[in-house]
Amino acid sequence: MWRVNEEFLARKGNWLWWWWIFYFREPEAHPKQLMVLWSAKNEKKIHCNGLDAELRDDLVQRRGKTFDLDGVVAAWYYDGKKMRENYLLHRAPILVEPGRIHTDDPPTEFKELKNGFRVSLRGHDFRIGPVQKKGFYALQHRETSFLFNRFSYDICKITRAPFTSSLGKGTAYFQCVRVNAPAPPWYWGVYHFEGGGCAHYYEPHVGNTIFSNRTEESWKIPIRKHFQFFDGEKVFDNRDARVKRIDGKNPSFEVLSEGRDGKARMLVEAYSAASWKFSKNPWNRLNYNEYPCLVKEFSFKNRSGEWTLDDLGAGYGNSEHATGLLW
Repeated sequence: MWRVNEEFLARKGNWLWWWWIFYFREPEAHPKQLMVLWSAKNEKKIHCNGLDAELRDDLVQRRGKTFDLDGVVAAWYYDGKKMRENYLLHRAPILVEPGRIHTDDPPTEFKELKNGFRVSLRGHDFRIGPVQKKGFYALQHRETSFLFNRFSYDICKITRAPFTSSLGKGTAYFQCVRVNAPAPPWYWGVYHFEGGGCAHYYEPHVGNTIFSNRTEESWKIPIRKHFQFFDGEKVFDNRDARVKRIDGKNPSFEVLSEGRDGKARMLVEAYSAASWKFSKNPWNRLNYNEYPCLVKEFSFKNRSGEWTLDDLGAGYGNSEHATGLLW
């Protein structure tokens, strides 16, 4: 989680970020959500949401056990009524120490505690934990290489942990990601249910949205398909996920999955949106759209039975839909 690979970040285009998203439990109709990340990408210039950051040539500087990364700290906050899209958006030296990441201006911190973590920004503190030591909600790590090891994707994540904060309480999701590959369009979502369950889907793909910032799809070819459902005791894992965006006042996302572990259908509906618009040139840009959502319909069936919202309780989460291509 705290590892900084200098050789990895020395390669042009490589990307490293730490990302927390907090799902509040109030207000019930449109629950609050807050996302914060610390990000470093080996690019000379980065343009995002009006921020033009010209980064230093030595992206990583080392001082003893502390790494100084020239990067960006960003956050959005849906306060229950209004989305504050650029809640934070600043170029800042990101200081990474064993067990701690922080920036001085603006003041932010992500710190490991005895049985969890602390995140602070804009004068608000989030106390996260306890984090499970084993099982589906424990810290997980996965490395993937593809195309003859030319590209790689490395993720360390905590799928769910409780939190309390000065803004309210709920459950959180965390990921630390290292990417050595172009970023294509994708669908992604993580949902927490009141009864302790969770659903996750991921479908990166190529299609017509790779060429424009429009979200309407006329065709797509999945690169990867993955759906997971955790009922609170057992994990069901399908290497299949078909995601369809349904546009309206706010978009909905229908997720279908059928595999060895069962058959699933999930419908989630957005009630707000945030977008990070990255651009290097007209052909090298990415719109990273995030949607706070509620689960409207859910079913998972296999030989053991069927699970619905009546069994799982209300579902809260976030769906991503990225368009374009960034490398």
